[in-house]
Amino acid sequence: MGKVTAAAVLGGTGYLVATQVMAVWEEEFRFGYFPWVSLGIGLWAGWSITGPRTHRRATTPQALAYGLTGVALMLLVGLFIFAGNEALRKALRRRYDNPMEAIVDIVPIAGDWGSNLLHPHIIATLLAGGILAGLLSRMVDRVWR
Repeated sequence: MGKVTAAAVLGGTGYLVATQVMAVWEEEFRFGYFPWVSLGIGLWAGWSITGPRTHRRATTPQALAYGLTGVALMLLVGLFIFAGNEALRKALRRRYDNPMEAIVDIVPIAGDWGSNLLHPHIIATLLAGGILAGLLSRMVDRVWR
């Protein structure tokens, strides 16, 4: 049950952060399935990264570290997916001369988009979600077994 709890908390954190990013982003940008993909990435991170590691024998600092690790990997995977999607969109509009330019352009796009996460309320939401995911999954795993 710890895996389910971590997945639910990190999925909710991903969705909440996506809506917060949408509020601070440019107004003319079309987001599409951005919150739902972020929810899916959070579910994945909670189920496969945080959940299996926060078992009942894990100490509180370990559970906190695992929760924050899940949030960090959720961010990295999300930035890679969304920056890759943007590079693909630009490539289909023939803005690159060769495929290697599109692959290399993923890093600057991810850096630009990652700068939108540097608002205090977004950072606080990410930290709170990671801490909550680690502690709740540990607590539920202790109670459930």
